[in-house]
Amino acid sequence: MLFGKNKNGTWGFGVFEERFESYKVIDDTAHMDLINRANTEGKLIEADDEGNPILVSPPPPTEEEKRQQEIAECEAYLQQTDWYAIRYADTGKEIPEEIKIKREECREKLSSLRKE
Repeated sequence: MLFGKNKNGTWGFGVFEERFESYKVIDDTAHMDLINRANTEGKLIEADDEGNPILVSPPPPTEEEKRQQEIAECEAYLQQTDWYAIRYADTGKEIPEEIKIKREECREKLSSLRKE
């Protein structure tokens, strides 16, 4: 396996030399170890000053990414609890108070986040 700088300036693994500006040969065991560790530790694979693959922490999320995550979480909660509203509409059985409160908070938060 090869690890190196791609012609587009990014770093990565590959098997074709033509893909890279420069590269190092990495044995299959080291390659799989890096991939597994990156996945389990939540790390990215980049290169050190000598072009060797290393694990690094990903950059912190941007404000927009945080906003989108909050939107996704609120939307997911509303979808997961929609059945309470449907049951109430069909049968009149009350929605638990804590569910009602959190659903209202999510709707308000979504309105605010979508205006930003």
